[in-house]
Amino acid sequence: MSTSDPFAVKRAAMLDEFYAKFFLLGGWLGATDTYKRTMWTAVPDIAMLRAGYGLTMRKGLPEPDADNQLIMAGHETMLAQWFHRPLKRADILLAAEWFAKHAATKAFPNAMWDAILAGASFSRRSQSGASGGAPPAPLCERRLNDAPDDVFLPIDIWGFPGGQTFLPGVPCLFFEGMGGAVSYLEPAMCRYFAPILWATKGRLMKLATPRDAEFGLRSAPCETLNIELLLARYVGGGGQLTSNDTAEFLFPNLFKSVGTIGHEMMCAGQTFDRSLAEAEYEMMDRFVTAMGKASLLCDLVDAESVGLENALRVIKSHPETTEVGIRVDSGDIAGQCVLYFQKMRELGIPPRTIVFEDEVTPDAVRKVCDHFRAATGVEPTMLFPGAGGYWWRLIHRDTVAAAFKRSATGAHPNVKFSNTPGKESLGGYLRVYGKDDALIVADASEQLDAEPLFVKLVEQGRIVYRESFQEQAARADRTWGRYRRVELSPLVSEYRRRFNAMRAKEVANARGRLASCSSES
Repeated sequence: MSTSDPFAVKRAAMLDEFYAKFFLLGGWLGATDTYKRTMWTAVPDIAMLRAGYGLTMRKGLPEPDADNQLIMAGHETMLAQWFHRPLKRADILLAAEWFAKHAATKAFPNAMWDAILAGASFSRRSQSGASGGAPPAPLCERRLNDAPDDVFLPIDIWGFPGGQTFLPGVPCLFFEGMGGAVSYLEPAMCRYFAPILWATKGRLMKLATPRDAEFGLRSAPCETLNIELLLARYVGGGGQLTSNDTAEFLFPNLFKSVGTIGHEMMCAGQTFDRSLAEAEYEMMDRFVTAMGKASLLCDLVDAESVGLENALRVIKSHPETTEVGIRVDSGDIAGQCVLYFQKMRELGIPPRTIVFEDEVTPDAVRKVCDHFRAATGVEPTMLFPGAGGYWWRLIHRDTVAAAFKRSATGAHPNVKFSNTPGKESLGGYLRVYGKDDALIVADASEQLDAEPLFVKLVEQGRIVYRESFQEQAARADRTWGRYRRVELSPLVSEYRRRFNAMRAKEVANARGRLASCSSES
């Protein structure tokens, strides 16, 4: 840590706190679905077998220009949910006590967690049970007076690095280890849908405008999610501007704060003896005098008359600065951009920045810019989009149909069938490769003449992925538009063929038996 940076100590502490906010609540084992407890209580032998699970986004983002592509992002926050710090022995014992004796659904996979504790070498007692001696007492009967010890889950995770463009239907992460323990991760890991969608939206906005589309603070449910969104947006499209001051402090190399005049300041000058139009002009003028630059918000009274007149008066009265522009955010946005530009040109004012908002999408940005070109004959280099609400549209799991499915147990592949096309899973311990315009899904045992795209993210419960956000953003630039199709390796294809043949035979036989039963009745 640099001692020359007076902010380094505070920044480091805040960053740790930021990532810790994603860590499942206090290391509590309840941060998963109830059926994880019941399943692995019922079949403890299966719970402790090595297994593989793939996380797949089954659908693309349904927006223009997405072209069925997605961008990986979010490792820093998503992996923190289970791996920001180790679990604690005392917490595991307390969870065992609660779920076995006090929860409405009384079940806890003692055997599996016993094996995890034994593997972590917590005590001679648990080690002796694991090595064939007397079995340890159920976890819910253990004493809590021992000093807490760190517990790292016996799980490895592979996946696309940040910024990698990929296609729906291809596993984007793969989890290996004790099957029941991996299973616990499902709800947390399915949340990858959010940063992946945000990163992809960042790319679409970058394609729509050469200007950074600022994202405001108030559109997010909380400060933590706002910063997570900004990081994913940066990976996908390089967006840096924000009104979130904390984000800039935590990541000064990534984000730049922007701020200007708001409604509340201008309204403060309004009284029954003084119109809002007068107050608007006074506050605009005072702000520019004090700050030297501004994006003047002109819609307090009427953006196309009073606001227009006041803004032009302020700009004309401050020839010492060229950094006073306009902000329009209601009504006919495209028409107002043209109106303000033309009026400034008539007064001999050089082109100024015109910020246009109202939750614009990439498609809306293109329409505003196209209208501006057609009406003025000028390239809209001065137009600047603000897109707060856009970043939260379609941000839910169903948009990409995120699915976390078991694909192998022990030495055997597993697949899940479905009556809905596209929902079938792939079998094997999966990896993904790139060759030409194809993404190839293969088994880890295969050797392919292709570029391996997966990297190790977590090793035995410890996060090992440490790429910078700049490196991730550069990868998004390199890989967007590269991959157009999906292929299966020979072994994964063989798994699919054999399982599909078995399924077809079983379905035909069952239908025959059901038909026979119906005719007999």
